[in-house]
Amino acid sequence: MPHDSSPSWIRPARNVLGIVAGCVSFPVLVTLGHGIFASAGVSQAPTVSPQEAPEVWQAFMESLSVLELLSASAAHWGGTFLAAALATLISASPKPTSGWVLGGFGLLGGAMNAFMLPGQPTWLKILDVAFYLPMGWLGAMLVLRLKGPNV
Repeated sequence: MPHDSSPSWIRPARNVLGIVAGCVSFPVLVTLGHGIFASAGVSQAPTVSPQEAPEVWQAFMESLSVLELLSASAAHWGGTFLAAALATLISASPKPTSGWVLGGFGLLGGAMNAFMLPGQPTWLKILDVAFYLPMGWLGAMLVLRLKGPNV
């Protein structure tokens, strides 16, 4: 490891800043992902919340094709991957810790989503939550490889 002459608080501050930036960017990136799929012809979600009209959401979810259901998961996974990559880019750590943190953050949101939205098939709930941690790790590992061994 090369000699680092920066103050001792810089590396931990970068690690925290990276995770905060990833957490802040995560919902924005997921929303952008949903927008990309919506512009590709995926049905628009109801404007009423699931708590206000669960029957509307139930009918909406049942009307979606498998491709449309998977496109929402792809937006979630892509947001997790990109947020983890951003966090790792900012971070000073040579380990994928920020990727695991962002994957966990995505997993928490995905689990909440699974319980809040009525009508989701069980297979989709399981598949959706299964990929948050791997996507966080992959986003972090990609950036670490690009940064090289002298992070």
